[in-house]
Amino acid sequence: MHRAMAKAPTLFLLLVCFSFGVFSLELDTTLPPSSFLSTHAHPPHHHHHHNHHSHVRAKPPTHTTAHATAKPPAHHIHNPSPSPYPTHIYPMVNTYAAFEGIVYKKSCKHAGTDNLSEATPLPGAVVTLHCTIQSRDVMQIGKTASNGVFHLEASIKPEHVQLGHCKMYLSPAPNGLRRSNYNGGIQGATLFRPVGHIQNAKFFLFNVGPFAVEPNCP
Repeated sequence: MHRAMAKAPTLFLLLVCFSFGVFSLELDTTLPPSSFLSTHAHPPHHHHHHNHHSHVRAKPPTHTTAHATAKPPAHHIHNPSPSPYPTHIYPMVNTYAAFEGIVYKKSCKHAGTDNLSEATPLPGAVVTLHCTIQSRDVMQIGKTASNGVFHLEASIKPEHVQLGHCKMYLSPAPNGLRRSNYNGGIQGATLFRPVGHIQNAKFFLFNVGPFAVEPNCP
């Protein structure tokens, strides 16, 4: 009986220790999992995604597209229209009109055509200038030199030529050659191309023709 009472405090102590261990184990198992994770786990993964999206939004805008599609103002590519050619450009005092041109003889290969290929200059051909100025007829005759070129100086003002008051004709050709209407040789040429002043501005030169005659072919 005495020995049993002596063991009682020891059993009581063991019982208390066992109860305290069970209580501690239950206390650990009742703690929420978030308390443990908040101490030892890495930062939440969603914070990493937030930083990634913020970096994308902070990317500076690209300007190359704006430069490529930009167009210059319209006034930089606008070209002004040329000034119209003046109607009267030869109101020259004490200056008269002169004319130059050449007369060819066509080759037999191109007789009857407007082709002057293989044509040769014709010396001795005669041209006639006819002008009508204020109901007055003015006529002047010129003759080609050995190189087939004629030079004719007339007592008319250059402005009358420009206004279309004059025509140049090819006269009947020598040696039985027939004149052609090439460049208006029969009907009268009206296209006079201005060249410029000659003989110290005493004359203003116009170019006309060329004219052509038909060959005598077998």
